[in-house]
Amino acid sequence: MTSLNKRLAYLGIADFDYLSARVLLRNGLVFAGLPKAAEAFEKIIKLNLTLEAKISRNEELEPPDLKRFGHDLVRLLGEFKLRTDVATEPEIESYFAMLQDATAHRYPEHWKTYQATLNIVQLDHLYAQFRNLSVANFPVEERERARCFGTFLGDAYTATMVARIEELGGQSPWELLAYRNESIDQFDIDHARSTSRIP
Repeated sequence: MTSLNKRLAYLGIADFDYLSARVLLRNGLVFAGLPKAAEAFEKIIKLNLTLEAKISRNEELEPPDLKRFGHDLVRLLGEFKLRTDVATEPEIESYFAMLQDATAHRYPEHWKTYQATLNIVQLDHLYAQFRNLSVANFPVEERERARCFGTFLGDAYTATMVARIEELGGQSPWELLAYRNESIDQFDIDHARSTSRIP
């Protein structure tokens, strides 16, 4: 099975990685939040590369095609820029290098020095840009579904589940996404989740 067959799944998982990063970082859990942000960007960029390959060259990237990048966000960004000709902001490379470094520091054998930047505004802004680009490049028949934040993962949050989360003192994913998110209006998402599920 190609990565193209899993495009909605990639998007849903990237969305929830991003949402997890927001929650962790908003609550000061930088050590766990930055690697989660790196995972979100890794998935969303790989999704964009998968969509670009199909649109531009009619190629279906296989998982090994994407795994060759490992977790190297800077290298992935370079490939993304090469393949798409999309202009990126200059500070994105240093931000991605910081996320990549934070990911490497998850294990104590790498602890010599540690520098991390807590910039949730940048996280939100960049994720909205990469997500919107992927949504725009989904096949027409899947585009509205792709606009549903979380895709299949979001489907699990029924009214009953959200009520239970609220009983526990938590918030729904949609509330967590919107909370103090200066980029919420930039996201091309269907806030009402009105699109039916794709089997």
